[in-house]
Amino acid sequence: MEGFIAFVVILGVLVALHEFGHMMVAKAFHVKVDEFGLGFPPRLIKLFTWGSTDFTLNALPLGGFVRMAEDDPASPGSLASKKPLVRALVLVAGPLTNLILAILLLSVTFMAGTLEPYDGPGAGVYGVSLRSPAEAAGIAPGDNIISIDGQTIETADQVSQIVQQRLGQEVTLVVTRNGEELAPIKLVPRTGPPPGEGAIGIAVDLPLKIVKYPIWEAIPLGAKTSYLMMRNLFRTIAAAFRKEVAFEVTGVIGMYRMTKQVAQTGLIRLLEFAGFLSVNFALLNIMPIPALDGGRLIFALLEWIRGGQKIPPEKEGLVHLVGMVLLVALMVAVAVLDYNRYFR
Repeated sequence: MEGFIAFVVILGVLVALHEFGHMMVAKAFHVKVDEFGLGFPPRLIKLFTWGSTDFTLNALPLGGFVRMAEDDPASPGSLASKKPLVRALVLVAGPLTNLILAILLLSVTFMAGTLEPYDGPGAGVYGVSLRSPAEAAGIAPGDNIISIDGQTIETADQVSQIVQQRLGQEVTLVVTRNGEELAPIKLVPRTGPPPGEGAIGIAVDLPLKIVKYPIWEAIPLGAKTSYLMMRNLFRTIAAAFRKEVAFEVTGVIGMYRMTKQVAQTGLIRLLEFAGFLSVNFALLNIMPIPALDGGRLIFALLEWIRGGQKIPPEKEGLVHLVGMVLLVALMVAVAVLDYNRYFR
């Protein structure tokens, strides 16, 4: 339940602030905003009205929207009737809001204490495989392994050596999390683990310690980390298209699984993960995909290049409609893949 609540809150905040960014910039340029919706139609309930904008809760909890007559330039005050620069600023405002949120969240984690590797005794857990003994026992990324069956761990290599000697036998691990020792963890290393996972399903390296930064250092670090996250995401996508790495995507089910796992490690790690998701959200929406902000931004750019000559609204609307149908189909396909990956 704790993981589910964390997932709902994080996803709700990311979506709400994204749409809030669109709405506030739109109102600043006198764009008429008819509806601010959480989730996609059909509408469940109208929450309240602010100015001329209805705030609604909708049935499909897959995102949100701000209705501004984007495809009707004949409608007075519509977004479609504004100049390309205004439309571009309104469209960019949503992803930019998510990026600012990521910087703030990551800055908070640097001030509260972020995990950093150091050269010392013990082994830090950097990854936990799905459906592994480690995951079932509650081990999470960011933990430190201090001992196994009473043997003090000096290096990460020692973890593998001890575990290999006890395949199929119950072992007891002493683990610390955020500097505090947990109750002893018991698990049984697998004799035939999936390729690349290891007997207990963890990736270990140097131990991790909590380092706190003052605010004047934390904010630049938050901005730098957000930039590095976005750069690495771009590089990973490019590498996938070049077939240098496997092309893997995850949807709502995968996000929930990851959120549930991170929620076990405490609030600070959860805020850090929310910052990572916010960067992903910003990047996804700014990509030139029809129906998303980046796709609509392309049409505003084309109009500017054509000297103010608009693409016929019915053609642009059709492109975005087809894009939305394909996106929904992709979301369903990813949900099926996630279900098979995590539950079968």
